[in-house]
Amino acid sequence: MSKKKHLSFRDYVDISIWSLKINWKMSRFITIMSFVTTIYRNLTGLINIYIVARIIDSLIGLIDTPNANLKGILPLIAILGVVQLVDIISQNLDSYVNRYRRRLSMSHLFQLEYEKIFELGVQTNQLPSVANKRQITHDWLQNIVDVNQTMVRIVAAFIKSIVSALIIFSFSPWIGIAILFIAGISYLQNRYYFRKDFEWQTSEKNTQEKRKAWWVQGVLSDPDSMDEVSLVGAYGYLDRKFKDFFSYFNEGYKKILKADTLTTFGVDFLNLFVVLGGSVQVFIMAFNKVISIGDTTFYLGSINNFYGGIGWLSAELVLFSDLVMKEKEVYEFFNLRPEVQDGNFRLDRLIAPPKIELRNISFHYPNSKRNIFKNFSLKIESGEKIAIVGENGAGKTTLVKLLCRIYDPQEGEILVNGVNLKELSLNDWYKNVGVLFQDFNFYGSLTVEENIYMGKSIKEIDRDRIIRAAKNADAHEFITKYKKGYQTVMSERFKGGIKPSKGQQQKIAIARFFYRDAPFAIFDEPTSAIDADAEYRIFNRIYNFFDNKTVVIISHRFSTVRNADRILVVKDGKIVEEGTHQKLIALKKVYADNFRKQAEGYN
Repeated sequence: MSKKKHLSFRDYVDISIWSLKINWKMSRFITIMSFVTTIYRNLTGLINIYIVARIIDSLIGLIDTPNANLKGILPLIAILGVVQLVDIISQNLDSYVNRYRRRLSMSHLFQLEYEKIFELGVQTNQLPSVANKRQITHDWLQNIVDVNQTMVRIVAAFIKSIVSALIIFSFSPWIGIAILFIAGISYLQNRYYFRKDFEWQTSEKNTQEKRKAWWVQGVLSDPDSMDEVSLVGAYGYLDRKFKDFFSYFNEGYKKILKADTLTTFGVDFLNLFVVLGGSVQVFIMAFNKVISIGDTTFYLGSINNFYGGIGWLSAELVLFSDLVMKEKEVYEFFNLRPEVQDGNFRLDRLIAPPKIELRNISFHYPNSKRNIFKNFSLKIESGEKIAIVGENGAGKTTLVKLLCRIYDPQEGEILVNGVNLKELSLNDWYKNVGVLFQDFNFYGSLTVEENIYMGKSIKEIDRDRIIRAAKNADAHEFITKYKKGYQTVMSERFKGGIKPSKGQQQKIAIARFFYRDAPFAIFDEPTSAIDADAEYRIFNRIYNFFDNKTVVIISHRFSTVRNADRILVVKDGKIVEEGTHQKLIALKKVYADNFRKQAEGYN
């Protein structure tokens, strides 16, 4: 169980204002109308009872009056009709506002979520504490709207309770005090079990295990994972993992809910006696002719309204406390700062390819203390094409991520034309960088044309360049065979879409890279799913197309890097060999040995 989280008054104020701002930005109309309709609808009951009470007294007076007619009560009936009409309008408007808010908030809040995740970047999102907050934020995102709505209901319940209290205390203070006392007990009871529920949901153990369970659910519900899950017989094991956690989790919640329900019944039972006692006093006053029949109706209604209003207020305050406690986690997530801070040094689109220098960098991943690099240095000249080879885990892809500033090194610096990479505006740097990762993004909901256009979507689409890029990537021929050509959607899950092979996906991703045409180009295993002949053609085009660029190529296939200006052999985060293909072959060491083994494998 996690430690109890205590909220200060400042927390309540800050989170309430933050929630109100988000709702206000989402829709001013909804925010204003929620206050107006909720407050009015909850005062309508008292207004109606008061008017009906006056009508009853007027009718009794008319009964005892000879030759009387009903004209005297027509104004009261008209007022009652107006109140009812406004209530009908308010109900329909409230229904419209609530339905519209639910639909609008869904997309608006998810947009805020992905914007914040994107802002934080990879390095921040990989921290376990941030991953837990991200999961909680996703689970409780909708509560941002609920906090605002609860504030509205608290204001409405408070106004209703005050008006009812003034009426009740005018004729029977003890009833008002008794109802307030029971409401205080109800508040403490509700608050206690809301906290128990909150602590159960947010304990570090349960949050971590829930993330794992939802990950399992994602695997079991993803059609792309089904083949392997079925073939290896993993369904039963993963199914048990999911069921076992939620069986344990839901059982804990059930115990809290059972205790909460039983104690709530006890509090409601006490309330029943207080309301009955108040009603009996009103009947006695009416019997003794201290109050009129109309007043009897009005006082009975006031007791029920005060009982309902104060109970409602108590419940809303507990709910508000619970929501704010949950939203504190969400609020803290949205106030996180990225580990990789943006620089303010402006960098225009580079005319000449950049010169890159890594100077004595040391780096380890957020969840590990093992250094991938330790005092690592490397210079890449302007327009130079270097290739980096080495076994898995040597640090090749990590180097790419550091050059892209997806991560920052813990020590040392990376210089671009002599300027520290940390000082550069990230957007300006990214405009000058083109990267094709081994685990590239492929957008199944988009067309072929859009997938390639993603390489430079900040500019107007250039269809001639898209076709040229596809030809350079050896993709144009198979694209034109699609029924809709470049307008084909890239997933069979959408109407009219197709399922491209991994090799076709990779060629389209390479076309995207050609379309980007950045001064600094990085290829991280760009042709792993492509046959050797196509790979040979593509790499020839890469070397020609990026003739006036600074290029870094990461590859396991030595045949693709032999034309690089310089080849680096990396092992355990260190450069163990360096030189041209001919020079490294002549050394007859690591590179030459691996080149020979691969060549024998192809033969």
